[in-house]
Amino acid sequence: MSLKLDAWLQPMAREYLADFIPAGGAAIRFVVVDDADLPALCAGLSAAAEDAGLPMVQLDTANTRLHMLQFVFFAIARAVDWDAQSQTRLESLLGDAGYVWPEPGKRMSLVALAQANGVAAPLLRTTLHQHITRTVWHDRGLAQDFRKAMSALLVARLEDDQDTLRDGVLDWLRGDLRNLKAVRGAAIGARIGRHNARAMLVSLFHWLRGCGHQGMVVLLDLNRLLRERREIADGLVYTPAAVMDCYEVLRQIIDDCEHYEGLFLVARADRRLINDDAPKRALSQYTALKMRVWDDVRPSGRDNPLAPLVVLAP
Repeated sequence: MSLKLDAWLQPMAREYLADFIPAGGAAIRFVVVDDADLPALCAGLSAAAEDAGLPMVQLDTANTRLHMLQFVFFAIARAVDWDAQSQTRLESLLGDAGYVWPEPGKRMSLVALAQANGVAAPLLRTTLHQHITRTVWHDRGLAQDFRKAMSALLVARLEDDQDTLRDGVLDWLRGDLRNLKAVRGAAIGARIGRHNARAMLVSLFHWLRGCGHQGMVVLLDLNRLLRERREIADGLVYTPAAVMDCYEVLRQIIDDCEHYEGLFLVARADRRLINDDAPKRALSQYTALKMRVWDDVRPSGRDNPLAPLVVLAP
């Protein structure tokens, strides 16, 4: 049995993207679709996300290491416009303090903001720092190092001499940081790695919602996991053991789903995922993940479009 693309997209848009995800919920769905039909899936999901006002990010295991969660974080972080998020958050903080941002969306120095609001720059700096401390530094929804990073980005947005620290924090978020000395000014204590990736990913979605985003749609292509080395001309190669690590990462994301505010993750693969055409790589090889997405009961003669795993037809 299989579903038509529209028969799956419409319930997803109605039940998830229209309300549940923007309200802070999260969901993960697995979709089996052939390569020839992938463009239609991408276009349909992108249109549904746009209609719901949600940005969409596409990740491919051919260039994103899925077997370690931090690389999922880095890939999503590279798709985020951190300057725009900082700008939105600063404008909100300034409004909460009783002041106005004269040119919304445009970066302004603290001195220029003080002049526009008729207040002394040192007093405005103190007020904004207090608001950053209260709403960001003390936000329990953010991991400690993430709080420090976001606070540093907000301050750097106001201070012209802090761009070097801003660049270091962005490198830290994107996995490009070579030396922690570059973020010493933000008091960040460790790189983002396997030990703290989950906390950082939870923090990322919490932060985006605080900056006015209602959520995000992530389309993750798993096809590279199902390919043997001889079938791959370039890009990442996954051993069978690495594939099991990837399935474990997906299992962890499913089990932590309620903590990822506003995430709608669609994991896509071709029929090798469920047909055991790749015996060492198919979903059946990792029972912990299969048990979370496989339907034990199916209605006679039809498929459930809201099931965790669906097969789509052209």
